[in-house]
This record gives sequence, structure tokens and C-alpha cells, in this order.
Amino acid sequence: MKITAFYIAEQLHLKRIKAAYAGVLLSENASELFYRVDEDRYFYAFDYGAVVFADMSDTDMSKNLALLEQFCEQPLSDKPREDFEIIHRPDELLSFGFGSLVVPQLDEKVAKIAMLNVAHSVALDFYSQRAHELLSEIQRFTNQMETEGAIHINRANMLRFIGRMLNSKNRIVENLFIFDSPEVTWEDEYLDRIHRGLARTFETQTRFKEIEYTFKVVEDNLSIFRELYHHRESSKLEWIIIILICIEVFDLIISKFF
Repeated sequence: MKITAFYIAEQLHLKRIKAAYAGVLLSENASELFYRVDEDRYFYAFDYGAVVFADMSDTDMSKNLALLEQFCEQPLSDKPREDFEIIHRPDELLSFGFGSLVVPQLDEKVAKIAMLNVAHSVALDFYSQRAHELLSEIQRFTNQMETEGAIHINRANMLRFIGRMLNSKNRIVENLFIFDSPEVTWEDEYLDRIHRGLARTFETQTRFKEIEYTFKVVEDNLSIFRELYHHRESSKLEWIIIILICIEVFDLIISKFF
């Protein structure tokens, strides 16, 4: 079973997808929809912007992605993609490889767990890219400080940058339930082993911590920039006060003698 995940938007409107999508809805909650399209083909949509297809051709996936565009909020022009494969071998033990999973038993629950983990992985790819873009912008400002002894950013641009960083950080914390095992694994040891094994294969926790660390570095640098900006504004205010005092003194001298 070939699994392909895309990160297509900042957010998906699941209620509108549910009303329009043709397929057998196997499970749903406030943050996800899981469909059977045909006998062994599945579709999984997540409100944080990831969609996953199981055993669909490139043509069918393209048609689905075109359909989903109308349900996207802030769609992405460059859509991260990740491929994975489930290999069904009844006579072999459960094993995890690079880009593949060998299972002795394959059903819709196994497909769902695998698709969930691939969705997490492609979402982490997106947020990792976003974090490194923010870090690159920070490095541009620190290079200015090193070479010119100053930082060229106005208050509005600084606030926009801080807002972009905070929005990205909040979304990954609020929308990606990386460390929560899905309910279907709570009472099924086989599914729980698959979920934990896939989380290790995709290095989910490690990548999540790396993104958190990158955001922390960006946040620490921004706090320094804010202090420098406030110091610069304070210096301007001090000079304005000094100039006004000088004007007042000159006015007093002129008034006294003339």
C-alpha cells in the first residue's frame, strides 16, 4: 500500500470537505476526517493542513488536490510531500524500514495509523522549513550588527516578524498532537506497536524538539533586537528633550537681553 502525504494549506475547513467529498466516512472528529474511497484506497484530512492518500494514482491525487483547494485557508504554492509504503507479508514479523513498514496483518486501522504518522511527518517538514526561514532572517539582522554596528528594522517590520514567529510557534503547539497516541491504539497492542515504531522511524519527537529549539533561538534573538530598538527610541527621545531644553534656554536669553 503506497501512502502519500501533502501539506497543502495553513488550515483546512473540514465541515465543508465533509459536505462535498464522495467516499465512505469511517471516522471523524473536530480535527480530522478518515474516508474509504474504494475497497483498499483511503483518504485522510487534517484541519492543520495535511492530507494523506493511500493507494491512489498520481492522477487521482491531483484531482483530489484540485478539489480541496476550495476548502483551504492560506493555501501553499509549494506543497511539501512525503511518500511511504506498507508491505503486507503474513509470514513475517512486524518490522520498520527506511520509508516502509512490513506488517503481518493489514487492514483499515493499520492504514489509518500509518497515514496519521506520515501526516505528522510532512507537517513537521513544513514547520521545520518555516522555522529555518525565520532563523535565516534573524541571521541577516545579526550580520548587519556585526558588519555595520547597527540593525536596520523599523517598528512595524519588527512587529510583523514577531507576529509571524509567534503564529508559527502557536500553530505547531496547538494543532499537531504529536505526543498523543490515537484512541484506536489504547486497547490494541498491535496498533500501539505500529504507532510507536512509526514515531521512532520518523523521529517525530526529535524533529519536534529541533523545531522548538529553533523557535527558541529566534525568540531569544528577537528579545535582544527589541531591547536595542527600545534603547534607540529612548536615545531619540533624550535628544529631542535636550534640543527642546536648548531652544527654551536660547529663548530665555534672547527675551532677557532683547
